[in-house]
Amino acid sequence: MSLVKLLPAWFHAVADYAVGILLIVVALAYNGSAGAIATGVVVGAVVLVVSAMTKYPLGIAKILPLQVHPGGDYLAAALLILAPFTLNFADAEGGMAAFYVVMGAAVLAVSLITNYQYSPKRHAIGQPATI
Repeated sequence: MSLVKLLPAWFHAVADYAVGILLIVVALAYNGSAGAIATGVVVGAVVLVVSAMTKYPLGIAKILPLQVHPGGDYLAAALLILAPFTLNFADAEGGMAAFYVVMGAAVLAVSLITNYQYSPKRHAIGQPATI
């Protein structure tokens, strides 16, 4: 569900891969608790796998319909926002907790403004994309 269809599907795809990679890199570079590291690695890996499997411009396997993809975004956002508190690293590792909360909010925001009406069939060869 989009509140506003502002971002095209290709931009959302780029953002998905960037978020997945950033979560993994930051988590591995951070010398913190197992919960803090696991949050970034696991959520980042899942974001990358779901992105690779989605039927959108940068999808690789193109198995998941794009209309199903927002559910994964909402789940990732919820996990990122809640993990510091449920895994008890919000107080001891405030910087990492803030990073995850901000990343979760960003994932949610991008998902809420994406145009999920992408269809590769709409783009005939030689015609410009209209999304």
